[in-house]
Amino acid sequence: MTVAADLPTAVLHLVLSAGSGAFDACRRACSAGDSVLFMDNGARQLLIGEPGKQLPPGVAMYFGKADLEARGLLSAATEARVRLLVDDDFPDLLERHRHCLSWK
Repeated sequence: MTVAADLPTAVLHLVLSAGSGAFDACRRACSAGDSVLFMDNGARQLLIGEPGKQLPPGVAMYFGKADLEARGLLSAATEARVRLLVDDDFPDLLERHRHCLSWK
């Protein structure tokens, strides 16, 4: 299995907005080995229902735990079994990707 650290062009996509435009643009730019982190208001993308199914195969998906907690979505995230990222894990995620793009 290939992970982002194995790919020299892996991109970490930060979805920062709840609007569909940010996620749609991000989704079109993703490719296998990339990761998507929904943070800030982007954590509300959880409400659209299984955003991971809209991503290309081989793209990892994470949600910022603190962002979900701040918006009252942590229990919904737990129920949806999405991968949660705590603040201490963010630097490691950044290190595993050569590039980082923000989507607003």
